[in-house]
Amino acid sequence: MEKRVVRQVLDMANLSYGLQTLLAVSPLFVLTIKGWISGILFASSAAAIFIMLSVIAKGDSPTFPKHHNWLWCFVILFTLPVIAIFLGQSWRQDYVGRDYDSPARFLLSMPILLVLFQKRFDVFRSMVCVIPGSILITCIVVTLNPESPWGHLNDPVHFRETTYFVDPLTFGSLNMTLGLCCLLSIDLYGRDDWGVRVYKTTGFIVGVYLSIVSGSRTGWLALPLVLYMWSHLRLTRYRAPVYIGILLLASGSYYLSATLQQRLDVAVQEIISYHWDTLNPQTSVGDRLSFLRMAVFLFSQNPWSGFGDHGFAAFINSPDLNRYALQQTQEFALHSGFHNEIATNMVRSGVWGLLSSSALFVIPALFFIRSLYGGSQQAQKIAVLALGYLACTFISGMTTEVFNLKFTASFHALMFTCFISSLLVHHAVGQGSEKNEST
Repeated sequence: MEKRVVRQVLDMANLSYGLQTLLAVSPLFVLTIKGWISGILFASSAAAIFIMLSVIAKGDSPTFPKHHNWLWCFVILFTLPVIAIFLGQSWRQDYVGRDYDSPARFLLSMPILLVLFQKRFDVFRSMVCVIPGSILITCIVVTLNPESPWGHLNDPVHFRETTYFVDPLTFGSLNMTLGLCCLLSIDLYGRDDWGVRVYKTTGFIVGVYLSIVSGSRTGWLALPLVLYMWSHLRLTRYRAPVYIGILLLASGSYYLSATLQQRLDVAVQEIISYHWDTLNPQTSVGDRLSFLRMAVFLFSQNPWSGFGDHGFAAFINSPDLNRYALQQTQEFALHSGFHNEIATNMVRSGVWGLLSSSALFVIPALFFIRSLYGGSQQAQKIAVLALGYLACTFISGMTTEVFNLKFTASFHALMFTCFISSLLVHHAVGQGSEKNEST
């Protein structure tokens, strides 16, 4: 009997360590192996569910404090994408199962969040050492295999660096996000050795480089914003020299990188030349401005049910749209989305999609800001990293969909889960310490 109990305890411990390991290595091949991050999500969710069922089977009940409002707030938040799809389809009486594929990734993260909090696991202690490795592996892969479906090496003006299954927009934004996470993770858990600092700094530099050579401006605006946030919140003693360094880095990168210079100059020119009352030619930035205007118009036509993915075909060549958008621009939005996370979801699911996609940014932001000013010193450091990640994701989400692809939805669902659980754990530990001191 005792041997059986010991074996069960060991099995549970091994499963818990396995879950932590899966989450820690989840970023490793996210941009180089198709299906990697989705496989990690499914395996982690299954392990978390098994852990919860094992605890219940032993006659114990998982210890989730009923008064912990933030935990239950995030449990509800992770159900909202699926609920939004269901409500929109119910209003339209048009049920399509594949529409739940990406939104369900957040639902699958729910048991992981509960187990990480219940077991008091902080997976970021290990994950921050994996993220730079992920970027370096990606750099090696694209260097050894430079050809991609988006352009050719003999046409450098239109060549877009990426891997075989990732579009340049996603490739650029995720490398920028992971690179900035490398920078913000320096000295996250005490003072890092010089070798670890070099390793993380290299990850940051290579991540920014990969984002630039992707030719994708998605997420570039996050770089100065997150660097300012990092210097203002983490480097309070060195703000002036850091600000000067940021300006020198930005100006130097602009004048030394032909790709960066060309892409930024084109973006500025396209913004200046955009027409609000006459027809616009197809341009990258101009199309995005037109997409937003189209999304607002379509939302006003069907605010409660939305149109699903392709339900607004009847509005193509509508006089309201023809005033500023070419037919090709309208058809692009019909078949490929609006290149904006919130706009795409509010057209697809109406007000439910608008609320759901907005909540995925707003609620974590409020929690991270609260942790920044109301938590322990360790929680504050993690909150800076979490806010940097969220800023990158939000800015990227304004120029492309960040939660609609299956693999990006899986990646962000796991990252949200790990950030939130780590902060909840440190808040719980801090509250426990305060209670012990008071008694």
